[in-house]
Amino acid sequence: MRHTDVTRSSGTFTAAPGAVPAADRVTRVASRPLWRLFDLLFSALERRKQRHALMGLDDHLLKDIGVSRAEVEQEVSKPFWRG
Repeated sequence: MRHTDVTRSSGTFTAAPGAVPAADRVTRVASRPLWRLFDLLFSALERRKQRHALMGLDDHLLKDIGVSRAEVEQEVSKPFWRG
């Protein structure tokens, strides 16, 4: 345990003076260009996966969610990087 992050006193954990909150550390990491690139790549791959899952639905399920087969075809034909 690093003493600059968290200290323990009387059974409870408290932030040490000068410690950076976890939310700020995550924000700093997310703002790094390499992490942003990975995030974009994983988002694009997830979008591709969802589009192909949508294509696998039958007409009855598509009707339930209010999407036509033509709309599905149009969505699936998009490149995976396009939102």
